[in-house]
Amino acid sequence: MAEKVKWGVIGCGGIAARRTIPEFKSMSSEGELVSVMDIDDKRAKEVAERFNVPHYCITEQELLKQNIDAVYIATPQNVHCRQAVLAAQAGKHILCEKPIAISLEEVDRMESACKEASVKFMLGFCMRYNVYNKKARELVQSGALGQIVMGRAELTCWYPPIPGAWRQDVAISHGGALIDMGNHCLDILEWIMDAKIIEVTGFQDLMTHKYPTNIEDASTIVLRFSNGAHGIVDNYFNLPDAAAQNTLELHGTKGSIIGQGTIGQDPTGKMFSIIQPQETGYDANQVRDIEVDRQEYKMEGIGLYGQMIDIFSKCIIKDKEPPVTLQEGRHSVKVVNAIYKAVKEKRVIKVED
Repeated sequence: MAEKVKWGVIGCGGIAARRTIPEFKSMSSEGELVSVMDIDDKRAKEVAERFNVPHYCITEQELLKQNIDAVYIATPQNVHCRQAVLAAQAGKHILCEKPIAISLEEVDRMESACKEASVKFMLGFCMRYNVYNKKARELVQSGALGQIVMGRAELTCWYPPIPGAWRQDVAISHGGALIDMGNHCLDILEWIMDAKIIEVTGFQDLMTHKYPTNIEDASTIVLRFSNGAHGIVDNYFNLPDAAAQNTLELHGTKGSIIGQGTIGQDPTGKMFSIIQPQETGYDANQVRDIEVDRQEYKMEGIGLYGQMIDIFSKCIIKDKEPPVTLQEGRHSVKVVNAIYKAVKEKRVIKVED
């Protein structure tokens, strides 16, 4: 293969135009953007001109005829399966935005197509590449927090009714705040802990906004992980952006890690740890020192989406397995489906192996 992987983008509005294509053009040393596709001809043309992409088109078939090695799929999840299968059949490697698909049957079709064509697939859980989230994983995996007791991941935004917004149409989105934002939170906690979610329950409501279909704008989920830890994932479409903390919390028997703004599209944030194992017995007074020593972490952020492009490009060039696989995508679908079932049935649901 040539030194650089030649890329096409399927769906060049939204996250692709806002984050991935700009970071691709400014950051990628391993990839070259050859073509962009969107069903909106004006949008495809505008994005191609803005980012100096040599070709644009309005169908997947035309894009897949171009001299490309890989595609980035950044469309609504209800078409991911169809587009991934088309790409695999054309012999193109696939980087797909989350959620991977809307059912396990779709994931199976995607996997079969990729195996038959011997193409690589990577799922776009980009928040694993935030420098602070990486540091949190390093600390947890080193045993710095002792036994992990609880993890929390929060991602919120203000998302009022918008005419024509596909995320507000349940026929396309298949859910609201949880499936849109919560799957990142579920994944980041599993990844940091290196433990799978095995039980779920929670509450969801369409509490504030008058969407045209019934999707949740408030989702508060309780989890149990395979390592015994508990978890909370909270996602809201009805909190002001200025108030959003997008908090990451990890608590263990030796201390805690607290991050703010590390869960989101930005590669930045801030984080500190309090690692101070209890050296005495039970204190009946329950006195708390709120000025305990903290370890502050200050690191330079690197674009999450540009990192994904380069990581997957290197996997293609070096013929290596991508870091976020179809199997992890299948597990994500199982967890999300179990959560929606648990909320609907008002009970705890086990996530099937």
